[in-house]
Amino acid sequence: MELVFIRHAQGEHTLNWPNQLHMQHPALTESGNQQAEQLRHLYPLVSGDVVVTSPARRTIETVNIWSKDISIQKYVTPLLGPRMFPQNPAWEPLGCDKIYTLEEISADYPDYTVVPSEQELWKEGINTLSNEQFEFQADKFLKWISRFEGNVYCVTHDGTINSYRQFLGESGLTRGDFLREIGVYKISI
Repeated sequence: MELVFIRHAQGEHTLNWPNQLHMQHPALTESGNQQAEQLRHLYPLVSGDVVVTSPARRTIETVNIWSKDISIQKYVTPLLGPRMFPQNPAWEPLGCDKIYTLEEISADYPDYTVVPSEQELWKEGINTLSNEQFEFQADKFLKWISRFEGNVYCVTHDGTINSYRQFLGESGLTRGDFLREIGVYKISI
């Protein structure tokens, strides 16, 4: 199975960097909306495709634009939420990395199926999990994903993608390896 990680389109929190990094639930910018529209041409979705996303506004907006008028399976999970990379216990999570609660997702995005996960992850997310805790959760997530046939796309965040790449065996990754907006990383699992 091919797993495709896609970094979300440009969010408002990146415009006046670093001043807007504490903005909660940043939306896509106009450029971000155009980038999400580009995904429709770069990676055309078809019925039967699966898209799993982070419970953050910018990732959900990316998926909604990309999948407009296409009948696909859409899932949301905190296991694709923002994650610091590399991990540093001295760093504080940024406001822009606050995820929606399970209740907010259920109320505001009823067309998304919630991936079963521990309640605590909906409160704290994966941003500051230790590497050991993250690897335990990542393993469970990848086992859950393996039940699908065909294309599985994960729309998520730069640090999260690097964390999964590292978990899947890449070494020597740095922040310099972050994908740009709508950047793609593919791996066969």
